[in-house]
Amino acid sequence: MNTAQKKTPAGPAVARNAVSKPDGLVSHYPLSSVLVVFGIGLAVGVALENLLGGPVTPPPSLVQRTELAAAKLGRQMLDAIANALPESLSKHIAT
Repeated sequence: MNTAQKKTPAGPAVARNAVSKPDGLVSHYPLSSVLVVFGIGLAVGVALENLLGGPVTPPPSLVQRTELAAAKLGRQMLDAIANALPESLSKHIAT
């Protein structure tokens, strides 16, 4: 028996056989069947993640991170100075 006799007909005949005998199609094309099912599962998973996942916010830029760090450092310095000064002067510094 040569390979031409083992192959199933291609084209519309395969589509008709796929609807009437899906187990035969899977047994004839096991790797293709697994890859198709895997692709469908992956596509459904990505679609669900996009629907159910929250909005993606980009990380802050370098300029924004620098401004936040400077503001935090400034606040820490003012608090340290306010804690070192007497009560009468520290109330003017701390807001």
